[in-house]
Amino acid sequence: MLPSWSVVATVDEPAALVVAFVLHHLEIGAASVDLFLDGPNPEAQAALGGIAEVRVTLCDDAFWTASTRKKKPKLHTGRQITNANLAYGRAPGRWLLHCDCDEFVRDGQELVAELASTAPRHQYLRLAMAERVETGPETDGLFAGVFRTPFDNFAEVGPQIYGDLARFLKDGVTGHKAGKALVRTGLDLKMGIHSPEGPPPHRTANGVRLLHFDGLTRLHYMIKLLRRAHEPQVKAPPRHGLPRTAQFEQVRGLIGQPEDAANLVRQLKELTAGQLAELRALGALDERPFQPLGANPLAEFLTVAALDRSLRARYRDFLAGHAPGLLNP
Repeated sequence: MLPSWSVVATVDEPAALVVAFVLHHLEIGAASVDLFLDGPNPEAQAALGGIAEVRVTLCDDAFWTASTRKKKPKLHTGRQITNANLAYGRAPGRWLLHCDCDEFVRDGQELVAELASTAPRHQYLRLAMAERVETGPETDGLFAGVFRTPFDNFAEVGPQIYGDLARFLKDGVTGHKAGKALVRTGLDLKMGIHSPEGPPPHRTANGVRLLHFDGLTRLHYMIKLLRRAHEPQVKAPPRHGLPRTAQFEQVRGLIGQPEDAANLVRQLKELTAGQLAELRALGALDERPFQPLGANPLAEFLTVAALDRSLRARYRDFLAGHAPGLLNP
């Protein structure tokens, strides 16, 4: 019998993206998706209502009062961990993937083959990352581009490829390289962001990577960084490494200079021909195209322009307070 797998995600994104994420993973074989809405999203709820394999939970005040935490965690990571542990206790699949809705498994058959070959002593399977980068104008498409992968000798080679921009990259990517985990269900494990607490014995998948769209659009990327820059202060070790911190501090510092901010984002997210060639030579590039699968009723909104309109509406109050210049195209 082939291993079954489920997905859990806590999301605060435009409805079209949320629905694309859910339907894609169901289409490639996920047994279920446990979706926690970090804020109201009636369009996503309407589009996903009635799908037996999808459980949608709105994380409102009543939800948090009834939760094990009794109050809403200040940081989104705390909310993600709480929700992932709730999903872990009720997931129908033998494995549970905890990821974000800007992260996509490319191929379900490849994933199942990896799970089937995972020894019983391994309590989770780690999926390494591949990060989408553009090769031309952003208008080429919401999911257009290629995928770069982290590499170990970036400290030596990175400046040759990216010049001064290398300080914004961690082993070759703007986002995380830690990957995400498919965790065996039915065990006494505590879910985390990237892996269960411990971590328990595990292995890394050989051929399957999680495709990370660290910013579906350039506005999406800027908003993501600005929200990190303005997170509530808590007494805890820094959550972000130096490259990520440099990204959001630089974008925050440039927000009053829109042309400079846009130029920085373009350089971080669009590869030159020379950079493409060097990554190709290093074996750090996956050039296979990707489009989410599934009949998305909100597909007409999966364009750069439409997603940006949704983002401006969704984060209007935040942008008005921190980056009013981003409210207009």
